[in-house]
Amino acid sequence: MSRLTIKDVAKAAGVSFQTVSLVLNHPQKVAPKTRELVQAAIDSLNFIPNMAARSLRNISTKTLACVMFNGSSYDERSERTQDTHYQNVVQTLTRAADRVGYTLLQRNLMPDDEASLVYVRDLFVAGRIDGLIAMVNKVDHPVLAELHRLGFPCVVYGMADPAFHHVVQSDRQAALAVVEHLVKTGCRKIALVTGPQKDHTPEKPREGAVPTSSEARYFGYLDGMEKFGLVPRPEWIVTGDWSLESGYRAAAQLCNLAERPDAIFLGNDRMALGALKALHDLGVKVPHDISVVGFDNMRYDDFSIPSLTSVDVPMLDMSDSAVRLLLDCIEHRGPRPLVQQVFPTHLVIRDSTRPIM
Repeated sequence: MSRLTIKDVAKAAGVSFQTVSLVLNHPQKVAPKTRELVQAAIDSLNFIPNMAARSLRNISTKTLACVMFNGSSYDERSERTQDTHYQNVVQTLTRAADRVGYTLLQRNLMPDDEASLVYVRDLFVAGRIDGLIAMVNKVDHPVLAELHRLGFPCVVYGMADPAFHHVVQSDRQAALAVVEHLVKTGCRKIALVTGPQKDHTPEKPREGAVPTSSEARYFGYLDGMEKFGLVPRPEWIVTGDWSLESGYRAAAQLCNLAERPDAIFLGNDRMALGALKALHDLGVKVPHDISVVGFDNMRYDDFSIPSLTSVDVPMLDMSDSAVRLLLDCIEHRGPRPLVQQVFPTHLVIRDSTRPIM
């Protein structure tokens, strides 16, 4: 079968091949209706213009994109980007891309709608990027599914989507390790502050369902409580939104219970820092009265009062792996076995938890 060309696209769209070329290289110069007509022809023919052109010219953009879909900036009070997990991932991905001579283009907080698909697809079609690293909060993401169908190289970071190459951390095992550590220090009434949940989280994972990071940490917490014969009270499980404020609110809420927990495990360090502030304001001593554990092991954990015990995530190793995996996808096009990597975590013990008994 002969390779499709822009002349085939032009014939299918009923326009000149010069118009198709303009749509591919300078879409802003083409009327929207004509651009949609040409794109419909491209889709119907499953024509991958930028890839075909680059394979003939052996040209690479030396640029990768990192896009976060359906995320949260954690702060609605200003337009300034806060110190978020996403921004730290972008920083480490940028460093990993630099190491192999690539530039990283990043775009934050895109929904899963047609406009997002067109935006990312046009980055490929216009020859601006070679591949995509995506951060999503659900499997079967419609934008990624369509990009995959069109043959664009994609790797998912932080979500174990079985349909894609992906790089993730061992969230469930990490949460189990946190509970084990707290039990060894004498804690028995262990509370959990999760990130946002799509629905009411079940007591056990549904068969065949792929949990988000927040859900995996919840299930790991349940694993730990069950392992040591502890019963998690429903009021000890609080849903947060990853922000400092939600950590503060959650800790205050837990302290007002008739039976107060003796430890709080929070799903990220931002919420844990908010919890430390709330406990300080309430006169609760950490870790004497309540132990506190976070997740991500951010640099500022050494400087909180007390310093914060937290789960360390090998972010740079994960970023290096994601970039190498994406470059391999770019170089070796076509169907190939999925590569799905899970990186271990470890607990960094500081002053916010009691000594092991």
